[in-house]
Amino acid sequence: VSKSSTIFLQAINTEERIWITMTSDNNDTHGGINRCHYTFFSFQEGNTFEFDEYYKERTLWRKHHLYGNVNAKQEGKSVFTVQRQQGTDWRQYIVEFWDDKTKCGVLSYTNDEVKNCQIIVWESQLPQSGYPFSCETKYDSICDGLSKHSLYEHDCLRQRDEFLKEENDLASSGKASL
Repeated sequence: VSKSSTIFLQAINTEERIWITMTSDNNDTHGGINRCHYTFFSFQEGNTFEFDEYYKERTLWRKHHLYGNVNAKQEGKSVFTVQRQQGTDWRQYIVEFWDDKTKCGVLSYTNDEVKNCQIIVWESQLPQSGYPFSCETKYDSICDGLSKHSLYEHDCLRQRDEFLKEENDLASSGKASL
């Protein structure tokens, strides 16, 4: 495992939810419809990993199971590829910045030759409402000129807890969930 892939593996080495709090790509929010976006890593072996992505689409929670691989580094930075279906690459991300103390990072990816950025934060490090994310100034410098669309608001944690209760109730009743 190379040093650059170690940075990415540090960023996902948690049993906590990792929130995608901000994005430059309005398609990620579908024009503000999608929010409360987080990931939960379920499996990691070597350079391969799997995770579930959750987000709220208006009033409904959505869940997708995704696959990923840590790739060879580019310009000294960790690179990983995400697949919606195994064997079919969807998006290649670069870890532009990771602060292991504040558990906050900036990711970038290119879509139709346009650079996009995201901020990721471990749940335990989410700031109180109204405060900036600890690596937001890094986002501003690395992703200079790109817009900011919020995927996280202060009520997301409460709504997530309600969603988890509903999901557990469905599972215990024997009905199919998501």
